[in-house]
Amino acid sequence: MTMWQRQIRLFMAFLRVGLFGFGGGPSMIPLVRREAVQRHAWLDDNDFADVLAIGNTLPGPIATKMAGYIGYRVGGPLGAINAVVAVTVPLILAMIALLGLYARY
Repeated sequence: MTMWQRQIRLFMAFLRVGLFGFGGGPSMIPLVRREAVQRHAWLDDNDFADVLAIGNTLPGPIATKMAGYIGYRVGGPLGAINAVVAVTVPLILAMIALLGLYARY
């Protein structure tokens, strides 16, 4: 698999997490596990538990921290940026759309 194919798979995996993870970061944890452990086998269960533990100790949203770490592990610095953007862009676009709807009505 080439670097660009890996980046595309990484982006699509975390885009799914960003699109379907309603309810904040903790609701995204099972989705991240499904993508990273079950679907793509980037991590095993022990590694995922370590990522989850580290993510819980640091301040900020857990989904972006997990995406950044897994992205870095799979695709290096570009992978980290790629995964974080894929998780956050759907949420940002939804907020902009809802703000526009709120302002209109």
